[in-house]
Amino acid sequence: MFGSIFDIIGFLIFIALIFVFPKLMLYQILTLLNAKVKTYEEMTNKAQKSIFKKINKETKLTGKELKKNLDRIMEHFVVEPDAVDPYGVANKIRYITKSHDKSLDYFVGEVTTGISEEERKNLAASLMHTIGLYQITKIIRHFIELIKQTKNFQIGMILQIQLPFIDKQMKGLYQSIQAFINKIPVGDCIGPLYAANLIGKDKVKEIDEQTVMAKKKIEGKEVFILKAKGPAANLGEIDNAIRKIMKNNKIDKVITVDASGKLEGEKTGTVAEGVGFAMNPRGGGKFFAESYLIEKSIPLEAVAIKMKPEGALMPMSKDILKSLSQVNEAVKRSLKSVKKKAIVVGVGVTVGVGNSKKEAEIAEKRIDNYNRKEEARKKKSKKGFLDKLFGE
Repeated sequence: MFGSIFDIIGFLIFIALIFVFPKLMLYQILTLLNAKVKTYEEMTNKAQKSIFKKINKETKLTGKELKKNLDRIMEHFVVEPDAVDPYGVANKIRYITKSHDKSLDYFVGEVTTGISEEERKNLAASLMHTIGLYQITKIIRHFIELIKQTKNFQIGMILQIQLPFIDKQMKGLYQSIQAFINKIPVGDCIGPLYAANLIGKDKVKEIDEQTVMAKKKIEGKEVFILKAKGPAANLGEIDNAIRKIMKNNKIDKVITVDASGKLEGEKTGTVAEGVGFAMNPRGGGKFFAESYLIEKSIPLEAVAIKMKPEGALMPMSKDILKSLSQVNEAVKRSLKSVKKKAIVVGVGVTVGVGNSKKEAEIAEKRIDNYNRKEEARKKKSKKGFLDKLFGE
């Protein structure tokens, strides 16, 4: 008798859980997502305030007018090019990417007065990443509202799985904005920083739009060194520059130096050597350079400096900076098989990194100062209550 009663109670509890459990799951997921989106909104607001504060010093607009313009640019978007017929899609990507960058550059020039090209480029890059923060936050908010409307906790579970990766991306974007505003080189600057050190005191000329070149002898080889024009936040037109060099020179090899995503467990700043054209595919530059060089049967070698994907966006860490000597050894090893001429490309954004060894040293000092301040801040936050209250 008692067994049958317990069976009935168990069955009733099971039926109740079928109806209650989804609601509990829905509540739990919505609580987590709301907390996350609130954090993202705070990050976005802080980033917007940093840009507002910076532009407000260099504008004739009133605070209200500037705020209205910044709110408007936050909704700036890029329409994905049509790829029904994939032939020529790389040209479309390049065209649209350039148009996007120019529109942000124009916006900064429109709302500011008398700022340098470097400051304008850095602000445009800061705006682009702030728009990224704003759009990601909007998308998360969209899914929260969708979950509420449909009562579908499965959508929330899919989003919850992605949150750790979204967190890292948001953190990287947020810290990059502060770096661009304050001219602090980020992890992705390691390629241009190496190129600036390699250029040394040699003469530099602008070979293409926002791209500089220096020519020097290294261990008896004639080496053309390429990088984006610094110290503004530029990526340069590397593929066009390579074409111009090869028009009048027989090149034996192209060596690219770039930041690379590391696997968990690998040490930040590890240097790896390989083959191929190491470059971010943004804007189609990698496609055009790679296609041209492969058509000419030019050997392609790459030197990669490993870091977390978000580390490429954040101010450069000590471990990444320390890799410069290893990068130099790797490039020299690669140059040994070169008969006469080679191209070495410092790939990456060049915020805070100029075009000579002297300017590279200034950039390295900024990185050191930033890391020292960060270490001091972290130590201070770890102090006990009495230490904070009375001092050491």
